[in-house]
Amino acid sequence: MSDASNVSLGGETVKATLAKFTMAMTGFVGTILFARILGPTSFGGFYLLFGLVKLADRPINGWGIAAKKRFSEVSSHDRELLGSVLFAVVGWTVVVLPGTIVFSGWLRSYTGLQEAPILFAVLLLSVSLYEPLEKLVQARGLIGAATWVDALRSYLTLPLQIAFVAYGFGAAGMAYGLSGASLLVVPVLLHYIGVSPALPTRATVQNVGEFAKYSIPSNFFGTVYSRFDLLLLGLMLTPAAAGMYEVAAKLTLPAIFVATTAASGLMSRVSDLHSRGENVEPDISNTLAFASILSIPIFFGALAIPKALIVTFYGGEYAEAASLLIGLSLYRLVRTQSAPLTQAVNGLDMPDTNMRLSVATLAVNVVLGVALVYLLGAIGVVIATIVAESIRYVALSVLVKRHLPDLTLFPRTLLEQFGMGAVMFLAVTAVHRVVAVQRWFDLAILLAVGAGVYGLGLLAISGQLRHTIASVLRGSRIESAIPGRFLNW
Repeated sequence: MSDASNVSLGGETVKATLAKFTMAMTGFVGTILFARILGPTSFGGFYLLFGLVKLADRPINGWGIAAKKRFSEVSSHDRELLGSVLFAVVGWTVVVLPGTIVFSGWLRSYTGLQEAPILFAVLLLSVSLYEPLEKLVQARGLIGAATWVDALRSYLTLPLQIAFVAYGFGAAGMAYGLSGASLLVVPVLLHYIGVSPALPTRATVQNVGEFAKYSIPSNFFGTVYSRFDLLLLGLMLTPAAAGMYEVAAKLTLPAIFVATTAASGLMSRVSDLHSRGENVEPDISNTLAFASILSIPIFFGALAIPKALIVTFYGGEYAEAASLLIGLSLYRLVRTQSAPLTQAVNGLDMPDTNMRLSVATLAVNVVLGVALVYLLGAIGVVIATIVAESIRYVALSVLVKRHLPDLTLFPRTLLEQFGMGAVMFLAVTAVHRVVAVQRWFDLAILLAVGAGVYGLGLLAISGQLRHTIASVLRGSRIESAIPGRFLNW
């Protein structure tokens, strides 16, 4: 069994982030393709339905988080924990499916998809099985492996979705493709978990339940919060508005890759070290230092050329999403700092605190979101989410600092990234005055300028970044091919 405290969090994060990038490229191509083929209404309808599925599967996901916590502890009953997850998946699916029949008419009306009830059932079963098993792989400390399995799922999803859509299934084809791919990779997850399931004892169920009674509601409220923008647009506006939101969300998705990957490993790491009575501050601080390394340039890039990005990738009918792109990139930036703190709190065995924070931020988001959508339209819900996430970040910062007074919340590396992001914004804005974006090549020039200024500039000024890259390269499979001067940065 892999011990989470002995696994390199930095190395696993790099491997997982590379996997997320390859996965994102696949998903991004699919998003562009399906957004153009299906149009805003059907495209948005699928994501409205998927948002409902993600709400319905929260009890399973919350149980998976609790099982992950127990799985990562020094003494755990691995086979019984796996068994408890599988029983939870089957039991919850049996409970929820009758409701799909009762609310079938509403599902069709809300999403605009006639096949919505059957699609809901298919997605619920497949996603509910996949996600908690992935968490158990993460509990082994195998963050890279878990993310590469997710990448494999993405590689399978796109061709399956293309096949179903091409065969005439429309938006339903996106659901069938995702469900099929999720089920196909389940055996791979079981391989990495490395144990066969056993009937859980009452003591094991109670042990998981003690954590789950907080992780389930916390996860539910957190998901309502993260999906609230999309769901509210579907309720107050139209599926087309949801489609506009979704293309902006997909374009900013890479911003959170490093943060979410590192945070998923941070919980297990902090949990293991905390259970041993060892120091956890260095791991948390180092995660915060690099969590926003992608979200910062994405925010400044979106601020510089929002309309050019949206129209070039998705077409003129999505031009209204430009303002959403700016807002969502700012939200992602704040989220990249709050996500590691959330997982650190979980690792310190305070799920009740995260639950209360989730309820509070959701309440702010709901009240402010409804009011601002009514006043401002779609951008209103994004503004509300930025405010709510900022409140969560401040609260988490105060809480963690109180428990870990030696923790550095603003490492120098993070400040260096903000500085280079601002320089990048000025450079891209200046070049954009000369290069008008009329085709893909024009946009590529601006993106290359931004990436070059930010990446090379950050390498030049950040000693910690150079040291981190060198430490990841040392001992890797490509170490022999790397010049010595880079290994000794």
